[in-house]
Amino acid sequence: MSEARTAPGMIPQLLTILRVTGAKPSQWVAGTVIASITLAALDMLGVAAMVPLMQLVTTDGPLTGANRAIADQLGTRDLHVLIPVVAGIVVIAFLVKSAGSLLFRWWLLGRTTRVSALASVELMRRYVMAPYSAHRQRSLSTIYRNINDASTQSASVLLAGLTLFTDVLVLLAIVAVLLVTSPGVTLFAVALFGVLVFGVQQVLRRRQLRIGEVLAETGLQAWQSLLPGLDGFRETRLSGSAERLIDSFRRARLAGAHQNRLMGFLGDIPRYLLEVSFITAIAGIAILLMAIGEADQIVSVLGLFAAASMRALPTLNRLTANVATMRAGAAGLQIFTEAIGELKAEGMHEPAPSSEARFTGDIELHDVTFRYPDADVPVLEHLSLRIPADETTAFVGSSGAGKSTLLDLVLGLLDPTEGEITCGGRRIDDDLATWYADLGVVPQDVFLVNDTVSANIAYGIAPDRFDRERMAEVVSIAQLDSLVADLPDGLETVVGDRGVRLSGGQRQRLGLARALYRRPRVLVLDEATSALDNATEHEIAATLDRLRGTMTVIIVAHRLSTVRDADTLIFLESGRVATRGTFDEVRATNPEFARLVELGRLD
Repeated sequence: MSEARTAPGMIPQLLTILRVTGAKPSQWVAGTVIASITLAALDMLGVAAMVPLMQLVTTDGPLTGANRAIADQLGTRDLHVLIPVVAGIVVIAFLVKSAGSLLFRWWLLGRTTRVSALASVELMRRYVMAPYSAHRQRSLSTIYRNINDASTQSASVLLAGLTLFTDVLVLLAIVAVLLVTSPGVTLFAVALFGVLVFGVQQVLRRRQLRIGEVLAETGLQAWQSLLPGLDGFRETRLSGSAERLIDSFRRARLAGAHQNRLMGFLGDIPRYLLEVSFITAIAGIAILLMAIGEADQIVSVLGLFAAASMRALPTLNRLTANVATMRAGAAGLQIFTEAIGELKAEGMHEPAPSSEARFTGDIELHDVTFRYPDADVPVLEHLSLRIPADETTAFVGSSGAGKSTLLDLVLGLLDPTEGEITCGGRRIDDDLATWYADLGVVPQDVFLVNDTVSANIAYGIAPDRFDRERMAEVVSIAQLDSLVADLPDGLETVVGDRGVRLSGGQRQRLGLARALYRRPRVLVLDEATSALDNATEHEIAATLDRLRGTMTVIIVAHRLSTVRDADTLIFLESGRVATRGTFDEVRATNPEFARLVELGRLD
């Protein structure tokens, strides 16, 4: 276990959580410290109020201190009057202290649960806004574990740490009152409980830290089984792998349950030892007072000690529990802060446009080279080409020719290793948010949410901002009229997760409607027809033909029938432009393309 996960190392990590959630650490901590000191003062008041009462009950001598002041105010020395009055003051003091403790707990829980929620939100925001090149290398199960489990554990460490700080102040306040009353007895009790608490914590430390690490590992294993089972439901069912995933999820959950059991058991050990120590302390105090010749003080001192213990023992139990919580959550805290640091180093996408100037004109790649970080050989090398505005340009080629990478570069999802990409002479990466605003993309696998048809067409837009006229227009253009008419609730019909209630062709047409709803200047079809039947492909091709000349259309396809009518066809080979021209021109001059046409039985 790394020493970075001990309490001192947690402080900068906790400050990181506060910063990323928008809190000002100095003010946030200062407010908590002030509230904790106030609570400790109330606890001191509650315990201190017991001293006069114990003196009245156990001492026959003259009245002193607070009892004398109360007697003077009441004008009587009669114990039958003084004891109820002082007892009433004690009750009021404890009521005030208890009310203050509840208010503090409510306030502290509000602050820390808010931090927990905002920590998850901020981590999601950074993942969503991360560069695409970094996102494509991540595991979704790791992302989900970090956003859900690690951020929650981090917040639990924060709450435990603040509660621990408050409890230490409360214990110091109680000790201060007892020191004034009986220094020797107090030092004996502090030594006894101190050795017990710190000794036990040292013994449990490594085990509790390890439990936290195992919980983080089992959490990740659970996500790795859950996601394929549900997101890949169809494949899971057809491959007969459901039982294997369920068994893997079961093992992860049971392993986590065992670790939680261990944590609960280890957390109970100090509580029972403290109860035994309390009885030992009572006997020890009595023996100590007898030994130093203060036998007449046994009843009053033991009474005060018992009253103080009523407050101190729960606090000590909570203190040990919070130490265990901090240790168990240390792994999650470490994961969270490391994820924040990694995402910060990668940079973030800026979703707000930097200017009102729109991109117009031809798209040009100038001597573009691209190499993936984990690859030795470039996918594209010194590629230069022009995509004319308001024309249809299609990219074809064998698998591995670089079509998908080229498309991701044009979309602005990837940055060229060398060279630049411009539109109308302006670099697209100068203002990616504005560039994205002019793009409409239809991927091979259209992502649909479990919402209405209208919500999926206007993806990412609030329902009260839907443009119903535009929606009806794109439904017609994408030839979805008959589908919408047949649906039970028309545009308000829920399509199911990933559009499972629709056919593949319907999902593609819905994706086309979504892309057109944005009124794009550049429409991109990324293998959008590869899984369609011939009739549906023909319908989408007819739609694209009607759009000819109104926008720039870029097509990447394996099915050559989709690109037959493109204004320009570019055949890629090993990351370079091998041939450029019309469909017939490329077929006549490029033997490889001619072979593909022949294999596709296209004339």
